[in-house]
Amino acid sequence: MKQFDDLLELDALGQKQLLDKKELTPLELTDFYIYQIEKYNPILNAVVLEMFESGREQAKRMPQATNGKVAGLPFLIKDLNAIKGARHTSGSVMLQDVIAPENDEIVNLFEQAGLIFLGKTNTPEFGFLPTTEPELFGPTRNPWDLERSPGGSSGGSAAAVAAGLIPFAHANDGGGSIRIPASACGLFGFKPSRGRLPYSPYVNHFSINHAVTRSVRDSAALLDILNGVGKHTIYPSFKTYTNFLENVTKKTNKLKIAVRYQPNSHVSFDNDTRKNMEETVELMKDLGHEVVDKMPTFDLDSLAHHFINIWLGSGSTIIKHSGLMIGQEVNRDNVEKLTYEILEFGKNLSALEYEESRVYIQSEAQKILEFLEEIDVWMTPTLNQLPKKIGENKETKQTAYQQMLNNMLDYNPLMPIANATGQPAMSVPTYWTEDGLPVGTHFFARLGEDDLLLQLAAQIEERQPWFHHYKKIRKSLL
Repeated sequence: MKQFDDLLELDALGQKQLLDKKELTPLELTDFYIYQIEKYNPILNAVVLEMFESGREQAKRMPQATNGKVAGLPFLIKDLNAIKGARHTSGSVMLQDVIAPENDEIVNLFEQAGLIFLGKTNTPEFGFLPTTEPELFGPTRNPWDLERSPGGSSGGSAAAVAAGLIPFAHANDGGGSIRIPASACGLFGFKPSRGRLPYSPYVNHFSINHAVTRSVRDSAALLDILNGVGKHTIYPSFKTYTNFLENVTKKTNKLKIAVRYQPNSHVSFDNDTRKNMEETVELMKDLGHEVVDKMPTFDLDSLAHHFINIWLGSGSTIIKHSGLMIGQEVNRDNVEKLTYEILEFGKNLSALEYEESRVYIQSEAQKILEFLEEIDVWMTPTLNQLPKKIGENKETKQTAYQQMLNNMLDYNPLMPIANATGQPAMSVPTYWTEDGLPVGTHFFARLGEDDLLLQLAAQIEERQPWFHHYKKIRKSLL
């Protein structure tokens, strides 16, 4: 497969151009990525289910020049979403023998677009943690530093994309689960607006699907596949259809960007995070945007408390329903300690407490959305520190509530806001430490202005490219 190694110099759409020019067949590209997974996944543990034979068969049936923006490109699905006929564990021992009877709706859309599924990626059990180390499959390792986590809950997808095991991969985000691993793995991670695509009935509609990618245009192309489609969606899609890929290179007007990010005195940001913000502020000015020292007014401690109440209350329902689906009673032997404690927390959370939290979150969301009327974009760090070490987030004696609250306040303090408000948000790789670890910058925009964020990301990518950094991973893994 060495004759194809220069493929990793191209993003997914660059490889798609080779397919369309008939310089490469879908089968050749599929075999190339199967080889990458076989060679490097034993090091990273990013892919937990291989679908190589079905992927090859699909590739053989495809015409050499394929229609569609991404048709013929290999792809991985996160193991929180079902692929018909494939094992669907959600990272849980309890579900390790479950075979999905149908595709998830999001998987249907990816499949209809002509993506070739080569497997499923690792996730923490039921996606509850910002690191990826389920007891069922073991930890996924960050390709930039094998002692660190790639983040979560889409850590398997992010590690695979960053290391070149796949051109791009599915991810989802209920409290930062696209953007956390994007920052930890030096990728572009975009969370679309609520109302752009089909939603799960769980987690109070905080969660949304999309992808992690190496380039902005790859993300835009995948968003076009998902945007405004799906039958019987709870939220109607935005009336104005945007072709994100066509519009991604359009220049924005001069943007007013707010940059204050310290929500209170006891949420600290490490030195590399602060240095990244200082440099990215200068980058925004160089790009011609106005930078102002503002942030929305909210009580982070209260916001986090109520957000976690909803997360754990909804999460307990997911756990209970998963047990009912397979006819098992959830107990301490068939789920992890944290998962069992989340179930117990949900059982003891009153309807009054849950509704108080829902109302509080909605009220605070309205205040934050009102702030976005004054400015165009709010810029913050993605994480407040470098990626956690493997095991650091598992070795705890905290209760489920305490652990989830700590994860939000002391690792991921600001990203869940976009899940509560429904805003589009993204993490863009803007900085690498002296030790070679990536650091992302986070951006919020107004609800529905996904195209504006993608255009800003494309400006950053053009002025301060990051794609060349991925070569360093291959050298370190050899």
